[in-house]
Amino acid sequence: MASSARKDSPELPDFSLLKRLARDQLVYLLEQLPGKKDLFIEADLMSPLDRIANVAILKQHDVDKLYKVEYKPIISTADQLCFLIRPRIRTVKWICDVVQADKAAGKFRRYKIIFTPQKFYACETVLEEQGVFGGINRVCS
Repeated sequence: MASSARKDSPELPDFSLLKRLARDQLVYLLEQLPGKKDLFIEADLMSPLDRIANVAILKQHDVDKLYKVEYKPIISTADQLCFLIRPRIRTVKWICDVVQADKAAGKFRRYKIIFTPQKFYACETVLEEQGVFGGINRVCS
């Protein structure tokens, strides 16, 4: 008779620890912007985000509303905006447009960009060139 589990094969790895580490890192980054905030997420990051932190977890850490990055003017009324993005020049330029539009409208908000998987020097250069480098907290996850 054949056994369903082979004794000579290793067990499958437990990825729950990696999931927990990723969730804890995200929570840590969100808590660096204390208080209510809106979170803007690139479409291709929505599914991976859902795997590590559901909406309830985000709400527990003061994320008020979730938005998909759509490269158009935003409608958020929050005083704090957090952007979870890949390091793409187009997206960084859009964030610069958001910050500049807020300044022109007399809105004073706090901004945080979470780059994943890493931030690129080119993205920071765009922030500098657009004159918003000092007004945005930038981190990589």
